[in-house]
Amino acid sequence: MAEYEKKFRGPNILSGWKRKKNNLLNVMILVVIFSCVSVKDKYIPDTVELPAEEESDEPPVEIAEPEETVVMHYYEGKLLHIFFHPVVNRPEIAFNGSRKDFFLDWFVTADEFKKIMFEMYTQGYVLVDINEFYEVVYEDDVKKITAKKLLVPEGKKPMVLSIDDLNYYDYMRENGFVHKLVIDEKNEIAAWTDNEDGGELSYDQDIITILEDFLKQYPDFSVRGARGIIALTGFEGVLGYRSQHEDNHGYEEEAEKAIVIVNKLKEMGWRFACHSYTHWNLPRISFEGFMFDVDSWDNEVKPIMGETDLYIYPFGAGVEYIERKHKVLRDKGYNLFFSVGEGYDYRTRNEYIFLERRNIDGTYFRAFRNRVDRLFDMDKVIDTEWRSRR
Repeated sequence: MAEYEKKFRGPNILSGWKRKKNNLLNVMILVVIFSCVSVKDKYIPDTVELPAEEESDEPPVEIAEPEETVVMHYYEGKLLHIFFHPVVNRPEIAFNGSRKDFFLDWFVTADEFKKIMFEMYTQGYVLVDINEFYEVVYEDDVKKITAKKLLVPEGKKPMVLSIDDLNYYDYMRENGFVHKLVIDEKNEIAAWTDNEDGGELSYDQDIITILEDFLKQYPDFSVRGARGIIALTGFEGVLGYRSQHEDNHGYEEEAEKAIVIVNKLKEMGWRFACHSYTHWNLPRISFEGFMFDVDSWDNEVKPIMGETDLYIYPFGAGVEYIERKHKVLRDKGYNLFFSVGEGYDYRTRNEYIFLERRNIDGTYFRAFRNRVDRLFDMDKVIDTEWRSRR
């Protein structure tokens, strides 16, 4: 141990004369230090001027924030499909008039829709494109349609959203709804409502503009830019433009305006579906009436909206069991048919897929308010001031 200390630590005891010599050296060092401090002003300036920094022509280097990695997986559960009608933006009109019970049953307000979207978002739902749900293949010239698993972020649940009757019928315009969709001077979708001052634009009072605004705040609510499905009839035009031919001499100009809106919505990610031309109950009408509906759609709405293979039944009343009618629709190129139900079920056939959608409206509020399988807490979204007036 002594050898170890001697080699690495040195001797730990000094002889007497060495100790005196070291003390003398320490005193001399202290004198020099104090002398320097006393003449600080003479030898050390108060401030030091640094050389000017040379200017550089090189742009500053921006350090990019690392992007968060999103883990994707194929969802194994059921696809949820919910649908709405256009939203009420003036409940003081819709819920006070002669048709208040009708609007209370089948519609939600603009504020209720905003809250519902937030509730679905917080529960982990994300919008997906219906086009990613199925695949059409031909084997020996025979069409076969199959359902596909949806690729979504891990921990998220896929949801399809659709809107019925986005035509802005006259009865809606007169009872607290916006009047049509337009494109503003910034090339963005807006809603327009006629009034005594010549009309006004809004961006948070219509179902389309509300969802677009929501996606700006929560872009992760949409997977790969998905929006929803717009289901249109044609007997009072489309999207607020009176493009119907009957008793309407200005339908050509209205149709041209509607085409601009349709193309803009498609560019944004919206899909379109046929909701029939007349909104008649298809199983109940005659075959002649059925063909009038199909032909009117092809002549008046299809040139505006373009091709679609999505068919959303009016009232959810399907014609799968009326082969003569259903074959007409299949031959027209429709592949997916939508009814009304729990919102999860679908059935595949070789030539088509049949899917259910869940209606979200006043009827759903009442029926599911206290059920454990409700999609969201009704008390968080319901406008109690107006709903209590029933």
